[in-house]
Amino acid sequence: MNHTYKSIAIIIMLCLSAGLSAQTYPSQKELQDLMLSNWERIEDYEVDIKLDLDIPGFRMPSRKIHYMYKSPDMSKVEVKGFAIVPKQGIQPFFTFLRDSVSLKIVNDSLIKGEALFEVTLEDTFMNEPGIISFFVNQKTGNIAEAWVVHDGQEFFRLYSEYDQVDGIFLPTSTSIKMTFPPDFKNLQRLGKKPTDMRDFEASLTDEWLNGSITIQFKNYKVNRGIPDYKFEDETEDAIQD
Repeated sequence: MNHTYKSIAIIIMLCLSAGLSAQTYPSQKELQDLMLSNWERIEDYEVDIKLDLDIPGFRMPSRKIHYMYKSPDMSKVEVKGFAIVPKQGIQPFFTFLRDSVSLKIVNDSLIKGEALFEVTLEDTFMNEPGIISFFVNQKTGNIAEAWVVHDGQEFFRLYSEYDQVDGIFLPTSTSIKMTFPPDFKNLQRLGKKPTDMRDFEASLTDEWLNGSITIQFKNYKVNRGIPDYKFEDETEDAIQD
């Protein structure tokens, strides 16, 4: 009798294991559609941003920025004083998915009550080859966390929190932690003013450098119909990298 029960238990365990191993993930196309579905509902938006940088040898006080975006590729940054902003503006990290990329779901996780896919992508980051990994919310497609590994060294990690604005999930805060080798030339591109470059070069040592960027978003206005002329004048002090 005990032998029979043991056999039944083994069969049940095998069936459960088979069910787990047969788990299927979304296809790459389905994953891309999920991750872009929220963003592609946006025709235009504007938002107030608070930007804080803490990078060794690079000085920039906290900046308040007004950012505007209009689909598909119009953006404008309004800021008083010197500031660094991405060339594409403050757009979601995953808009690169419009390009042909090779995504792979390697795992799924439950973190803070959220069901997430762990996704990897082999690509370049700041002109350096590496593996980009990120956690994707299985319901909203938002990226909760992303990190980049190059030659076995993690040198970038991003965390984002979201809230709904008019039914669309948009970031409320993003924090980025960075680690750079002392000769990482791309970091020098952050500062294009001679004084900033001298400060940066003087700060270089044989030690790896740690830095952080914090971005806070508030006062979103989504799909209000921003006219094209609003994007005509560029802000001179906003360096777009």
